[in-house]
Amino acid sequence: MNYLKRLNKFVNLLFVINKMIAEKIHINEIIGCRFDNSYVLYQHKMSNYKYPVVPLYKFLEVKPQYGAGEAGVPRNDITSPRYIRITDIDENGFLSRDLGVTAKTVEEKYILNNNDILIARSGNTVGKSYIHKTSIVQDTCFYAGYLIRFVVDAEKILPDYVYILTKLSPYTNWVKVTQRVTGQPNINAEEYSNLPIPFPPLEIQQKVVDIYIQAQAERNKKYQTAKQQLDSIDDYLLDVLHVDKNQATLCSNGYVKNISTIVGNRLDVSFYRNRFELISKKYSNVPLSSVAHIDPSINFSGYDANTPISFIPMECVDEVYGEIPIIRSTTISQSKGYTKFEEGDLLWAKITPCMQNGKSAIVRNLKNGIGCGSTEFFVLRPRNNNVLIDYIYLLLRHHEVLKAAQSSFGGSAGQQRVSSQYLKSIIIPIPDYSIQKDIVAKIYNMKSQAKQLQKEGDKLLEEAKQKIEKLIFE
Repeated sequence: MNYLKRLNKFVNLLFVINKMIAEKIHINEIIGCRFDNSYVLYQHKMSNYKYPVVPLYKFLEVKPQYGAGEAGVPRNDITSPRYIRITDIDENGFLSRDLGVTAKTVEEKYILNNNDILIARSGNTVGKSYIHKTSIVQDTCFYAGYLIRFVVDAEKILPDYVYILTKLSPYTNWVKVTQRVTGQPNINAEEYSNLPIPFPPLEIQQKVVDIYIQAQAERNKKYQTAKQQLDSIDDYLLDVLHVDKNQATLCSNGYVKNISTIVGNRLDVSFYRNRFELISKKYSNVPLSSVAHIDPSINFSGYDANTPISFIPMECVDEVYGEIPIIRSTTISQSKGYTKFEEGDLLWAKITPCMQNGKSAIVRNLKNGIGCGSTEFFVLRPRNNNVLIDYIYLLLRHHEVLKAAQSSFGGSAGQQRVSSQYLKSIIIPIPDYSIQKDIVAKIYNMKSQAKQLQKEGDKLLEEAKQKIEKLIFE
């Protein structure tokens, strides 16, 4: 067996040598022990770029630094230091706008400074990057262990220029050929330090930065308009349903609540003070459980064990638009222990922070009309044809409903969940079916317009990247 392994390595080495001869790659272009074909060919291509290529470590003030190994804990206000994790950074390098998390222990050595660059070192997000700007993020921030900090010497090269390179296709290709895919994808600090950086004159670097920042600003305007469009949905719902935005009734002795509206055994004032209810002044108001089945019984026993079905874990649900852009596959035999659902059912996350972030969606286009997914989903289905599931879905995504649901959390501190009793007790208005259809159509159109704005913004940024690549690489 050892003989066969050595023979296989020798054959692969001969293949690479032949490729090197064919591509006219010199032996001094080999970095470390990286003789794999794709890596060698990439390095050779970089050597033919318009400007000299210099390894990243030549521009660093200090050695790369791995982040803290602390567990994240809830962050209640901006005075607490923010703990930046990979999941807090999107693909365009923007930090999420929520409060995020903090940690019990915050060490000074992990505090971020202006122009510090963070790059993800492992997992499916390996290569994801972020540049810290204290003018934009004014909170004290520190970073997690799956990120590596790079401090660029601004007297040698523009930090923004280095960061922008990590948003271009040559960098993406470098990540693909460099990452070690045994087990979990990984690129360590030493490998990142050898990232090839095209080094044009300062005026070209500045031109790259100007092009990118301008496109980014235009994209941000589109995104901001889209966000305003999405945020206006909640107010539209309250207006069209004639729901009072100021529902709490206070008196000198406390909080007034009718005994008929008491939920279960909840007598604590905070539960009701923070509870927002979609009570209409015009339409009839009923408990959610009277118009929708919650966790209806679903039996897959009539199907063959190898029947393909859809699989939807929590991460497949987009929280911004409440959709499921990617649906995975499994079989009936592998669905045991998962939450089961059928075509057209509504999935609503019960666990924090997924519930708070709006992890809910209607399942469409399921394989064989059935599926399974996270056990942290409630499944809802209309009891009759007088109620649209899309209408219920929009009500349960209202930010006041999600905010009020937090008062019903139960369980341990790290695994807080909304109780089914609370979900069943939520009061919702029920207008005529035709009015429900009009409301759904109006809001879906608002979402569609927001999506279009974001697509236009993304296109502007992509065009800027292509312009930069022509300026530097071609």
